[in-house]
Amino acid sequence: MNHMRRQPNTSAHHHDCLEMAFLLGGEGVHRTTSGETPCGAGQIFLIPPGVWHAYDRCRNLELYNCLLSQALLDGPLAWTAQDPALGPLLSPAPWQGGSQVLTWVLQKGALSMVRRLLVALARTYRETGVSRQGKLVSELLMLLDYVAMESSPTHALEPMAVHSAVRRAAELLRADLARGWSLPELAGELRIHPSYLARLFRQATDCAPMKFLARERAHKAAQLLLITDWPVSEIGGRVGWEDPKQFARSFHQHFGEAASAFRRRMRRNSAGEGAGRD
Repeated sequence: MNHMRRQPNTSAHHHDCLEMAFLLGGEGVHRTTSGETPCGAGQIFLIPPGVWHAYDRCRNLELYNCLLSQALLDGPLAWTAQDPALGPLLSPAPWQGGSQVLTWVLQKGALSMVRRLLVALARTYRETGVSRQGKLVSELLMLLDYVAMESSPTHALEPMAVHSAVRRAAELLRADLARGWSLPELAGELRIHPSYLARLFRQATDCAPMKFLARERAHKAAQLLLITDWPVSEIGGRVGWEDPKQFARSFHQHFGEAASAFRRRMRRNSAGEGAGRD
């Protein structure tokens, strides 16, 4: 957990845990592989593991970052996945796909209480002793319970129950993006009729399985553009688009710009004014 009193401009980065960013003041631009959005006080970003994001054009942007490990989510907080209020905050649906940063907006008047709860949580975070973990979990749940009551998502909430075939199909596609998948082949792996799989998939994700695959390939390509210096043509082949023209066309369709332009823009690290951090 950290408190940034003046969040500096940052280049694109990611974490291996679930990140919750509570914006308390100032303004800036939040950049993800999906685009740019203005950000400021009252917003809460839910950033799944491995999702790239950055802050740019920051002006006195104040925020608290809470990084929740998978061990915490699978252990003391495992029950929250089935909770109708806390589940959407801590268990973003993996079958949604892509590099989606989910945004929640606090209701008017709730920001001051969220600040007090964050200050208390940060104080406990800095403590030592055998009772620290229990206190941390207790205060974190108080914060999340208040946020669940006093905020609303800017995205449509996914249903809690999703057919196991959708989960498994998403896992298969992500595990081997470079494979020349077809709907009949994917359905065959699951021993399910292709039309039935397509219908289940649309109900859960609002898109067909092959469209989901194209979106996953595009976002994986975006990540490789950020973390490697591989040629653009090589990246296309690694995610399943052997034809450079097909890769260029598909990438532009998803991100609105060429892969090389995307790499330059997302790697930009504007000079910040400095940051105050607790």
